[in-house]
Amino acid sequence: MIAAVNLALRLGLIAAVNLDVNKIRMLSDNSTLIRAIKNDIQIKEIFGIVQDIQAIASVPVDISFSFISRDFNIEADDLA
Repeated sequence: MIAAVNLALRLGLIAAVNLDVNKIRMLSDNSTLIRAIKNDIQIKEIFGIVQDIQAIASVPVDISFSFISRDFNIEADDLA
């Protein structure tokens, strides 16, 4: 099962690329997802979504992916 946070990150990335944003910083409290995107680990359950995110991120735009503790992202967590 793909967690909603994984899909949300992918959709946010697609939206930013489609809006021609030239510098994108994606933050997530899902450290497993961030590590998988950065090719540090492979997880069968999220392999497809990670491949999608990596393909989208291959556009010539400055994109970074970082882990952020849920404690430091309360507003986004409450919104979700």
